[in-house]
Amino acid sequence: MEGERGILCELALQRHRNAALWLNLWTILIWVFGAAVVAFLVVAIVLFLREQWLAAALTALASIAEGAAIKWVVDRRAEAVGEERQAYEDVQQACQETTTADGLRSTLRLLGLVM
Repeated sequence: MEGERGILCELALQRHRNAALWLNLWTILIWVFGAAVVAFLVVAIVLFLREQWLAAALTALASIAEGAAIKWVVDRRAEAVGEERQAYEDVQQACQETTTADGLRSTLRLLGLVM
C-alpha cells in the first residue's frame, strides 16, 4: 500500500509541476504582449508624434489588443489557473503534504504574483 501511495504522490507532483509550468508560460506570454504594446506606444508617441499614419497604427494596435487572439490567450491562462489549483489539491490528497508543490509555486512566481 505504501508503494502505491508513493507512486500516486509522485504522479500528482508531476501533474502539478506540468500545470504550474504551463500557467507560468501563459502568464509570461501576457506580460510580453503587454510590454510590447507599451513599448510601441512610447516609441510611437515620442518619435512619430506628428506623423499622419500614427492614428492608423494606434487604431490597429487597439484592435489587436481587444481582439480574439488576446482573449484566447487570457482564456487559456484562466484554464491553466484552474488546472494548477486542481493539481495542487491532488497533491494534497495523494501526498498528505504540499512542501514540494509549495516550493515549486514559489519558484515560478512572476514579480510577486500569486498563482
